[in-house]
Amino acid sequence: MASGTMNTLSMLFMAFVLMAVASELASASSFTVYRLSGCSGESQTYRCGCNNLLYMGDYRFTYTGQTARMYNTRNCLGDSVATLSGSGSRWAGIGWRSVNLQC
Repeated sequence: MASGTMNTLSMLFMAFVLMAVASELASASSFTVYRLSGCSGESQTYRCGCNNLLYMGDYRFTYTGQTARMYNTRNCLGDSVATLSGSGSRWAGIGWRSVNLQC
């Protein structure tokens, strides 16, 4: 009986931890890049960690406390060429190949 109670408490604790992690990711800064100009067409949104960019059109960065370091190489290699630390957009295409969102 005690073993069953411990398993239930363990599962409940894990559920709370997963909810906290999901909540943190939901509020993380995000970087969205679009395939076409005017922030149109297909898009890909990135949150947390190093990500290779799928598209190189316009972008929108939503800052919620985590900065984004931009790289002209894939896999966030070498020195970053820009750091985004406030919400903003650019409507003229980008040359970056990867982004590392600090979470």
